[in-house]
Amino acid sequence: MEYTVQKLASLAGVSARTLRYYDELGILKPARINSSGYRIYGQKEVDTLQQILFYRELGVSLDCIKDIITSPSFDPLTALKEHRERLLQKKSSWIY
Repeated sequence: MEYTVQKLASLAGVSARTLRYYDELGILKPARINSSGYRIYGQKEVDTLQQILFYRELGVSLDCIKDIITSPSFDPLTALKEHRERLLQKKSSWIY
């Protein structure tokens, strides 16, 4: 399935401006730009956006997120395992 900026923003709960900003930073490029100039995102970009939003939730800076996501050695499975560990650490810090 393909999404325009507005549709993806609505789906992800972020603003269209945020998606455009992520494009400017180079951390979320659209799959293509159609003949009308609209950014079009596919499933790969949706998955990447989920990773970005997860890291943002953990308080990771956009510069660090860019380094992580654009790394040639980026492995989604390893990233998920790291996410899980960070969440567990964060959760344990909430317990008194």
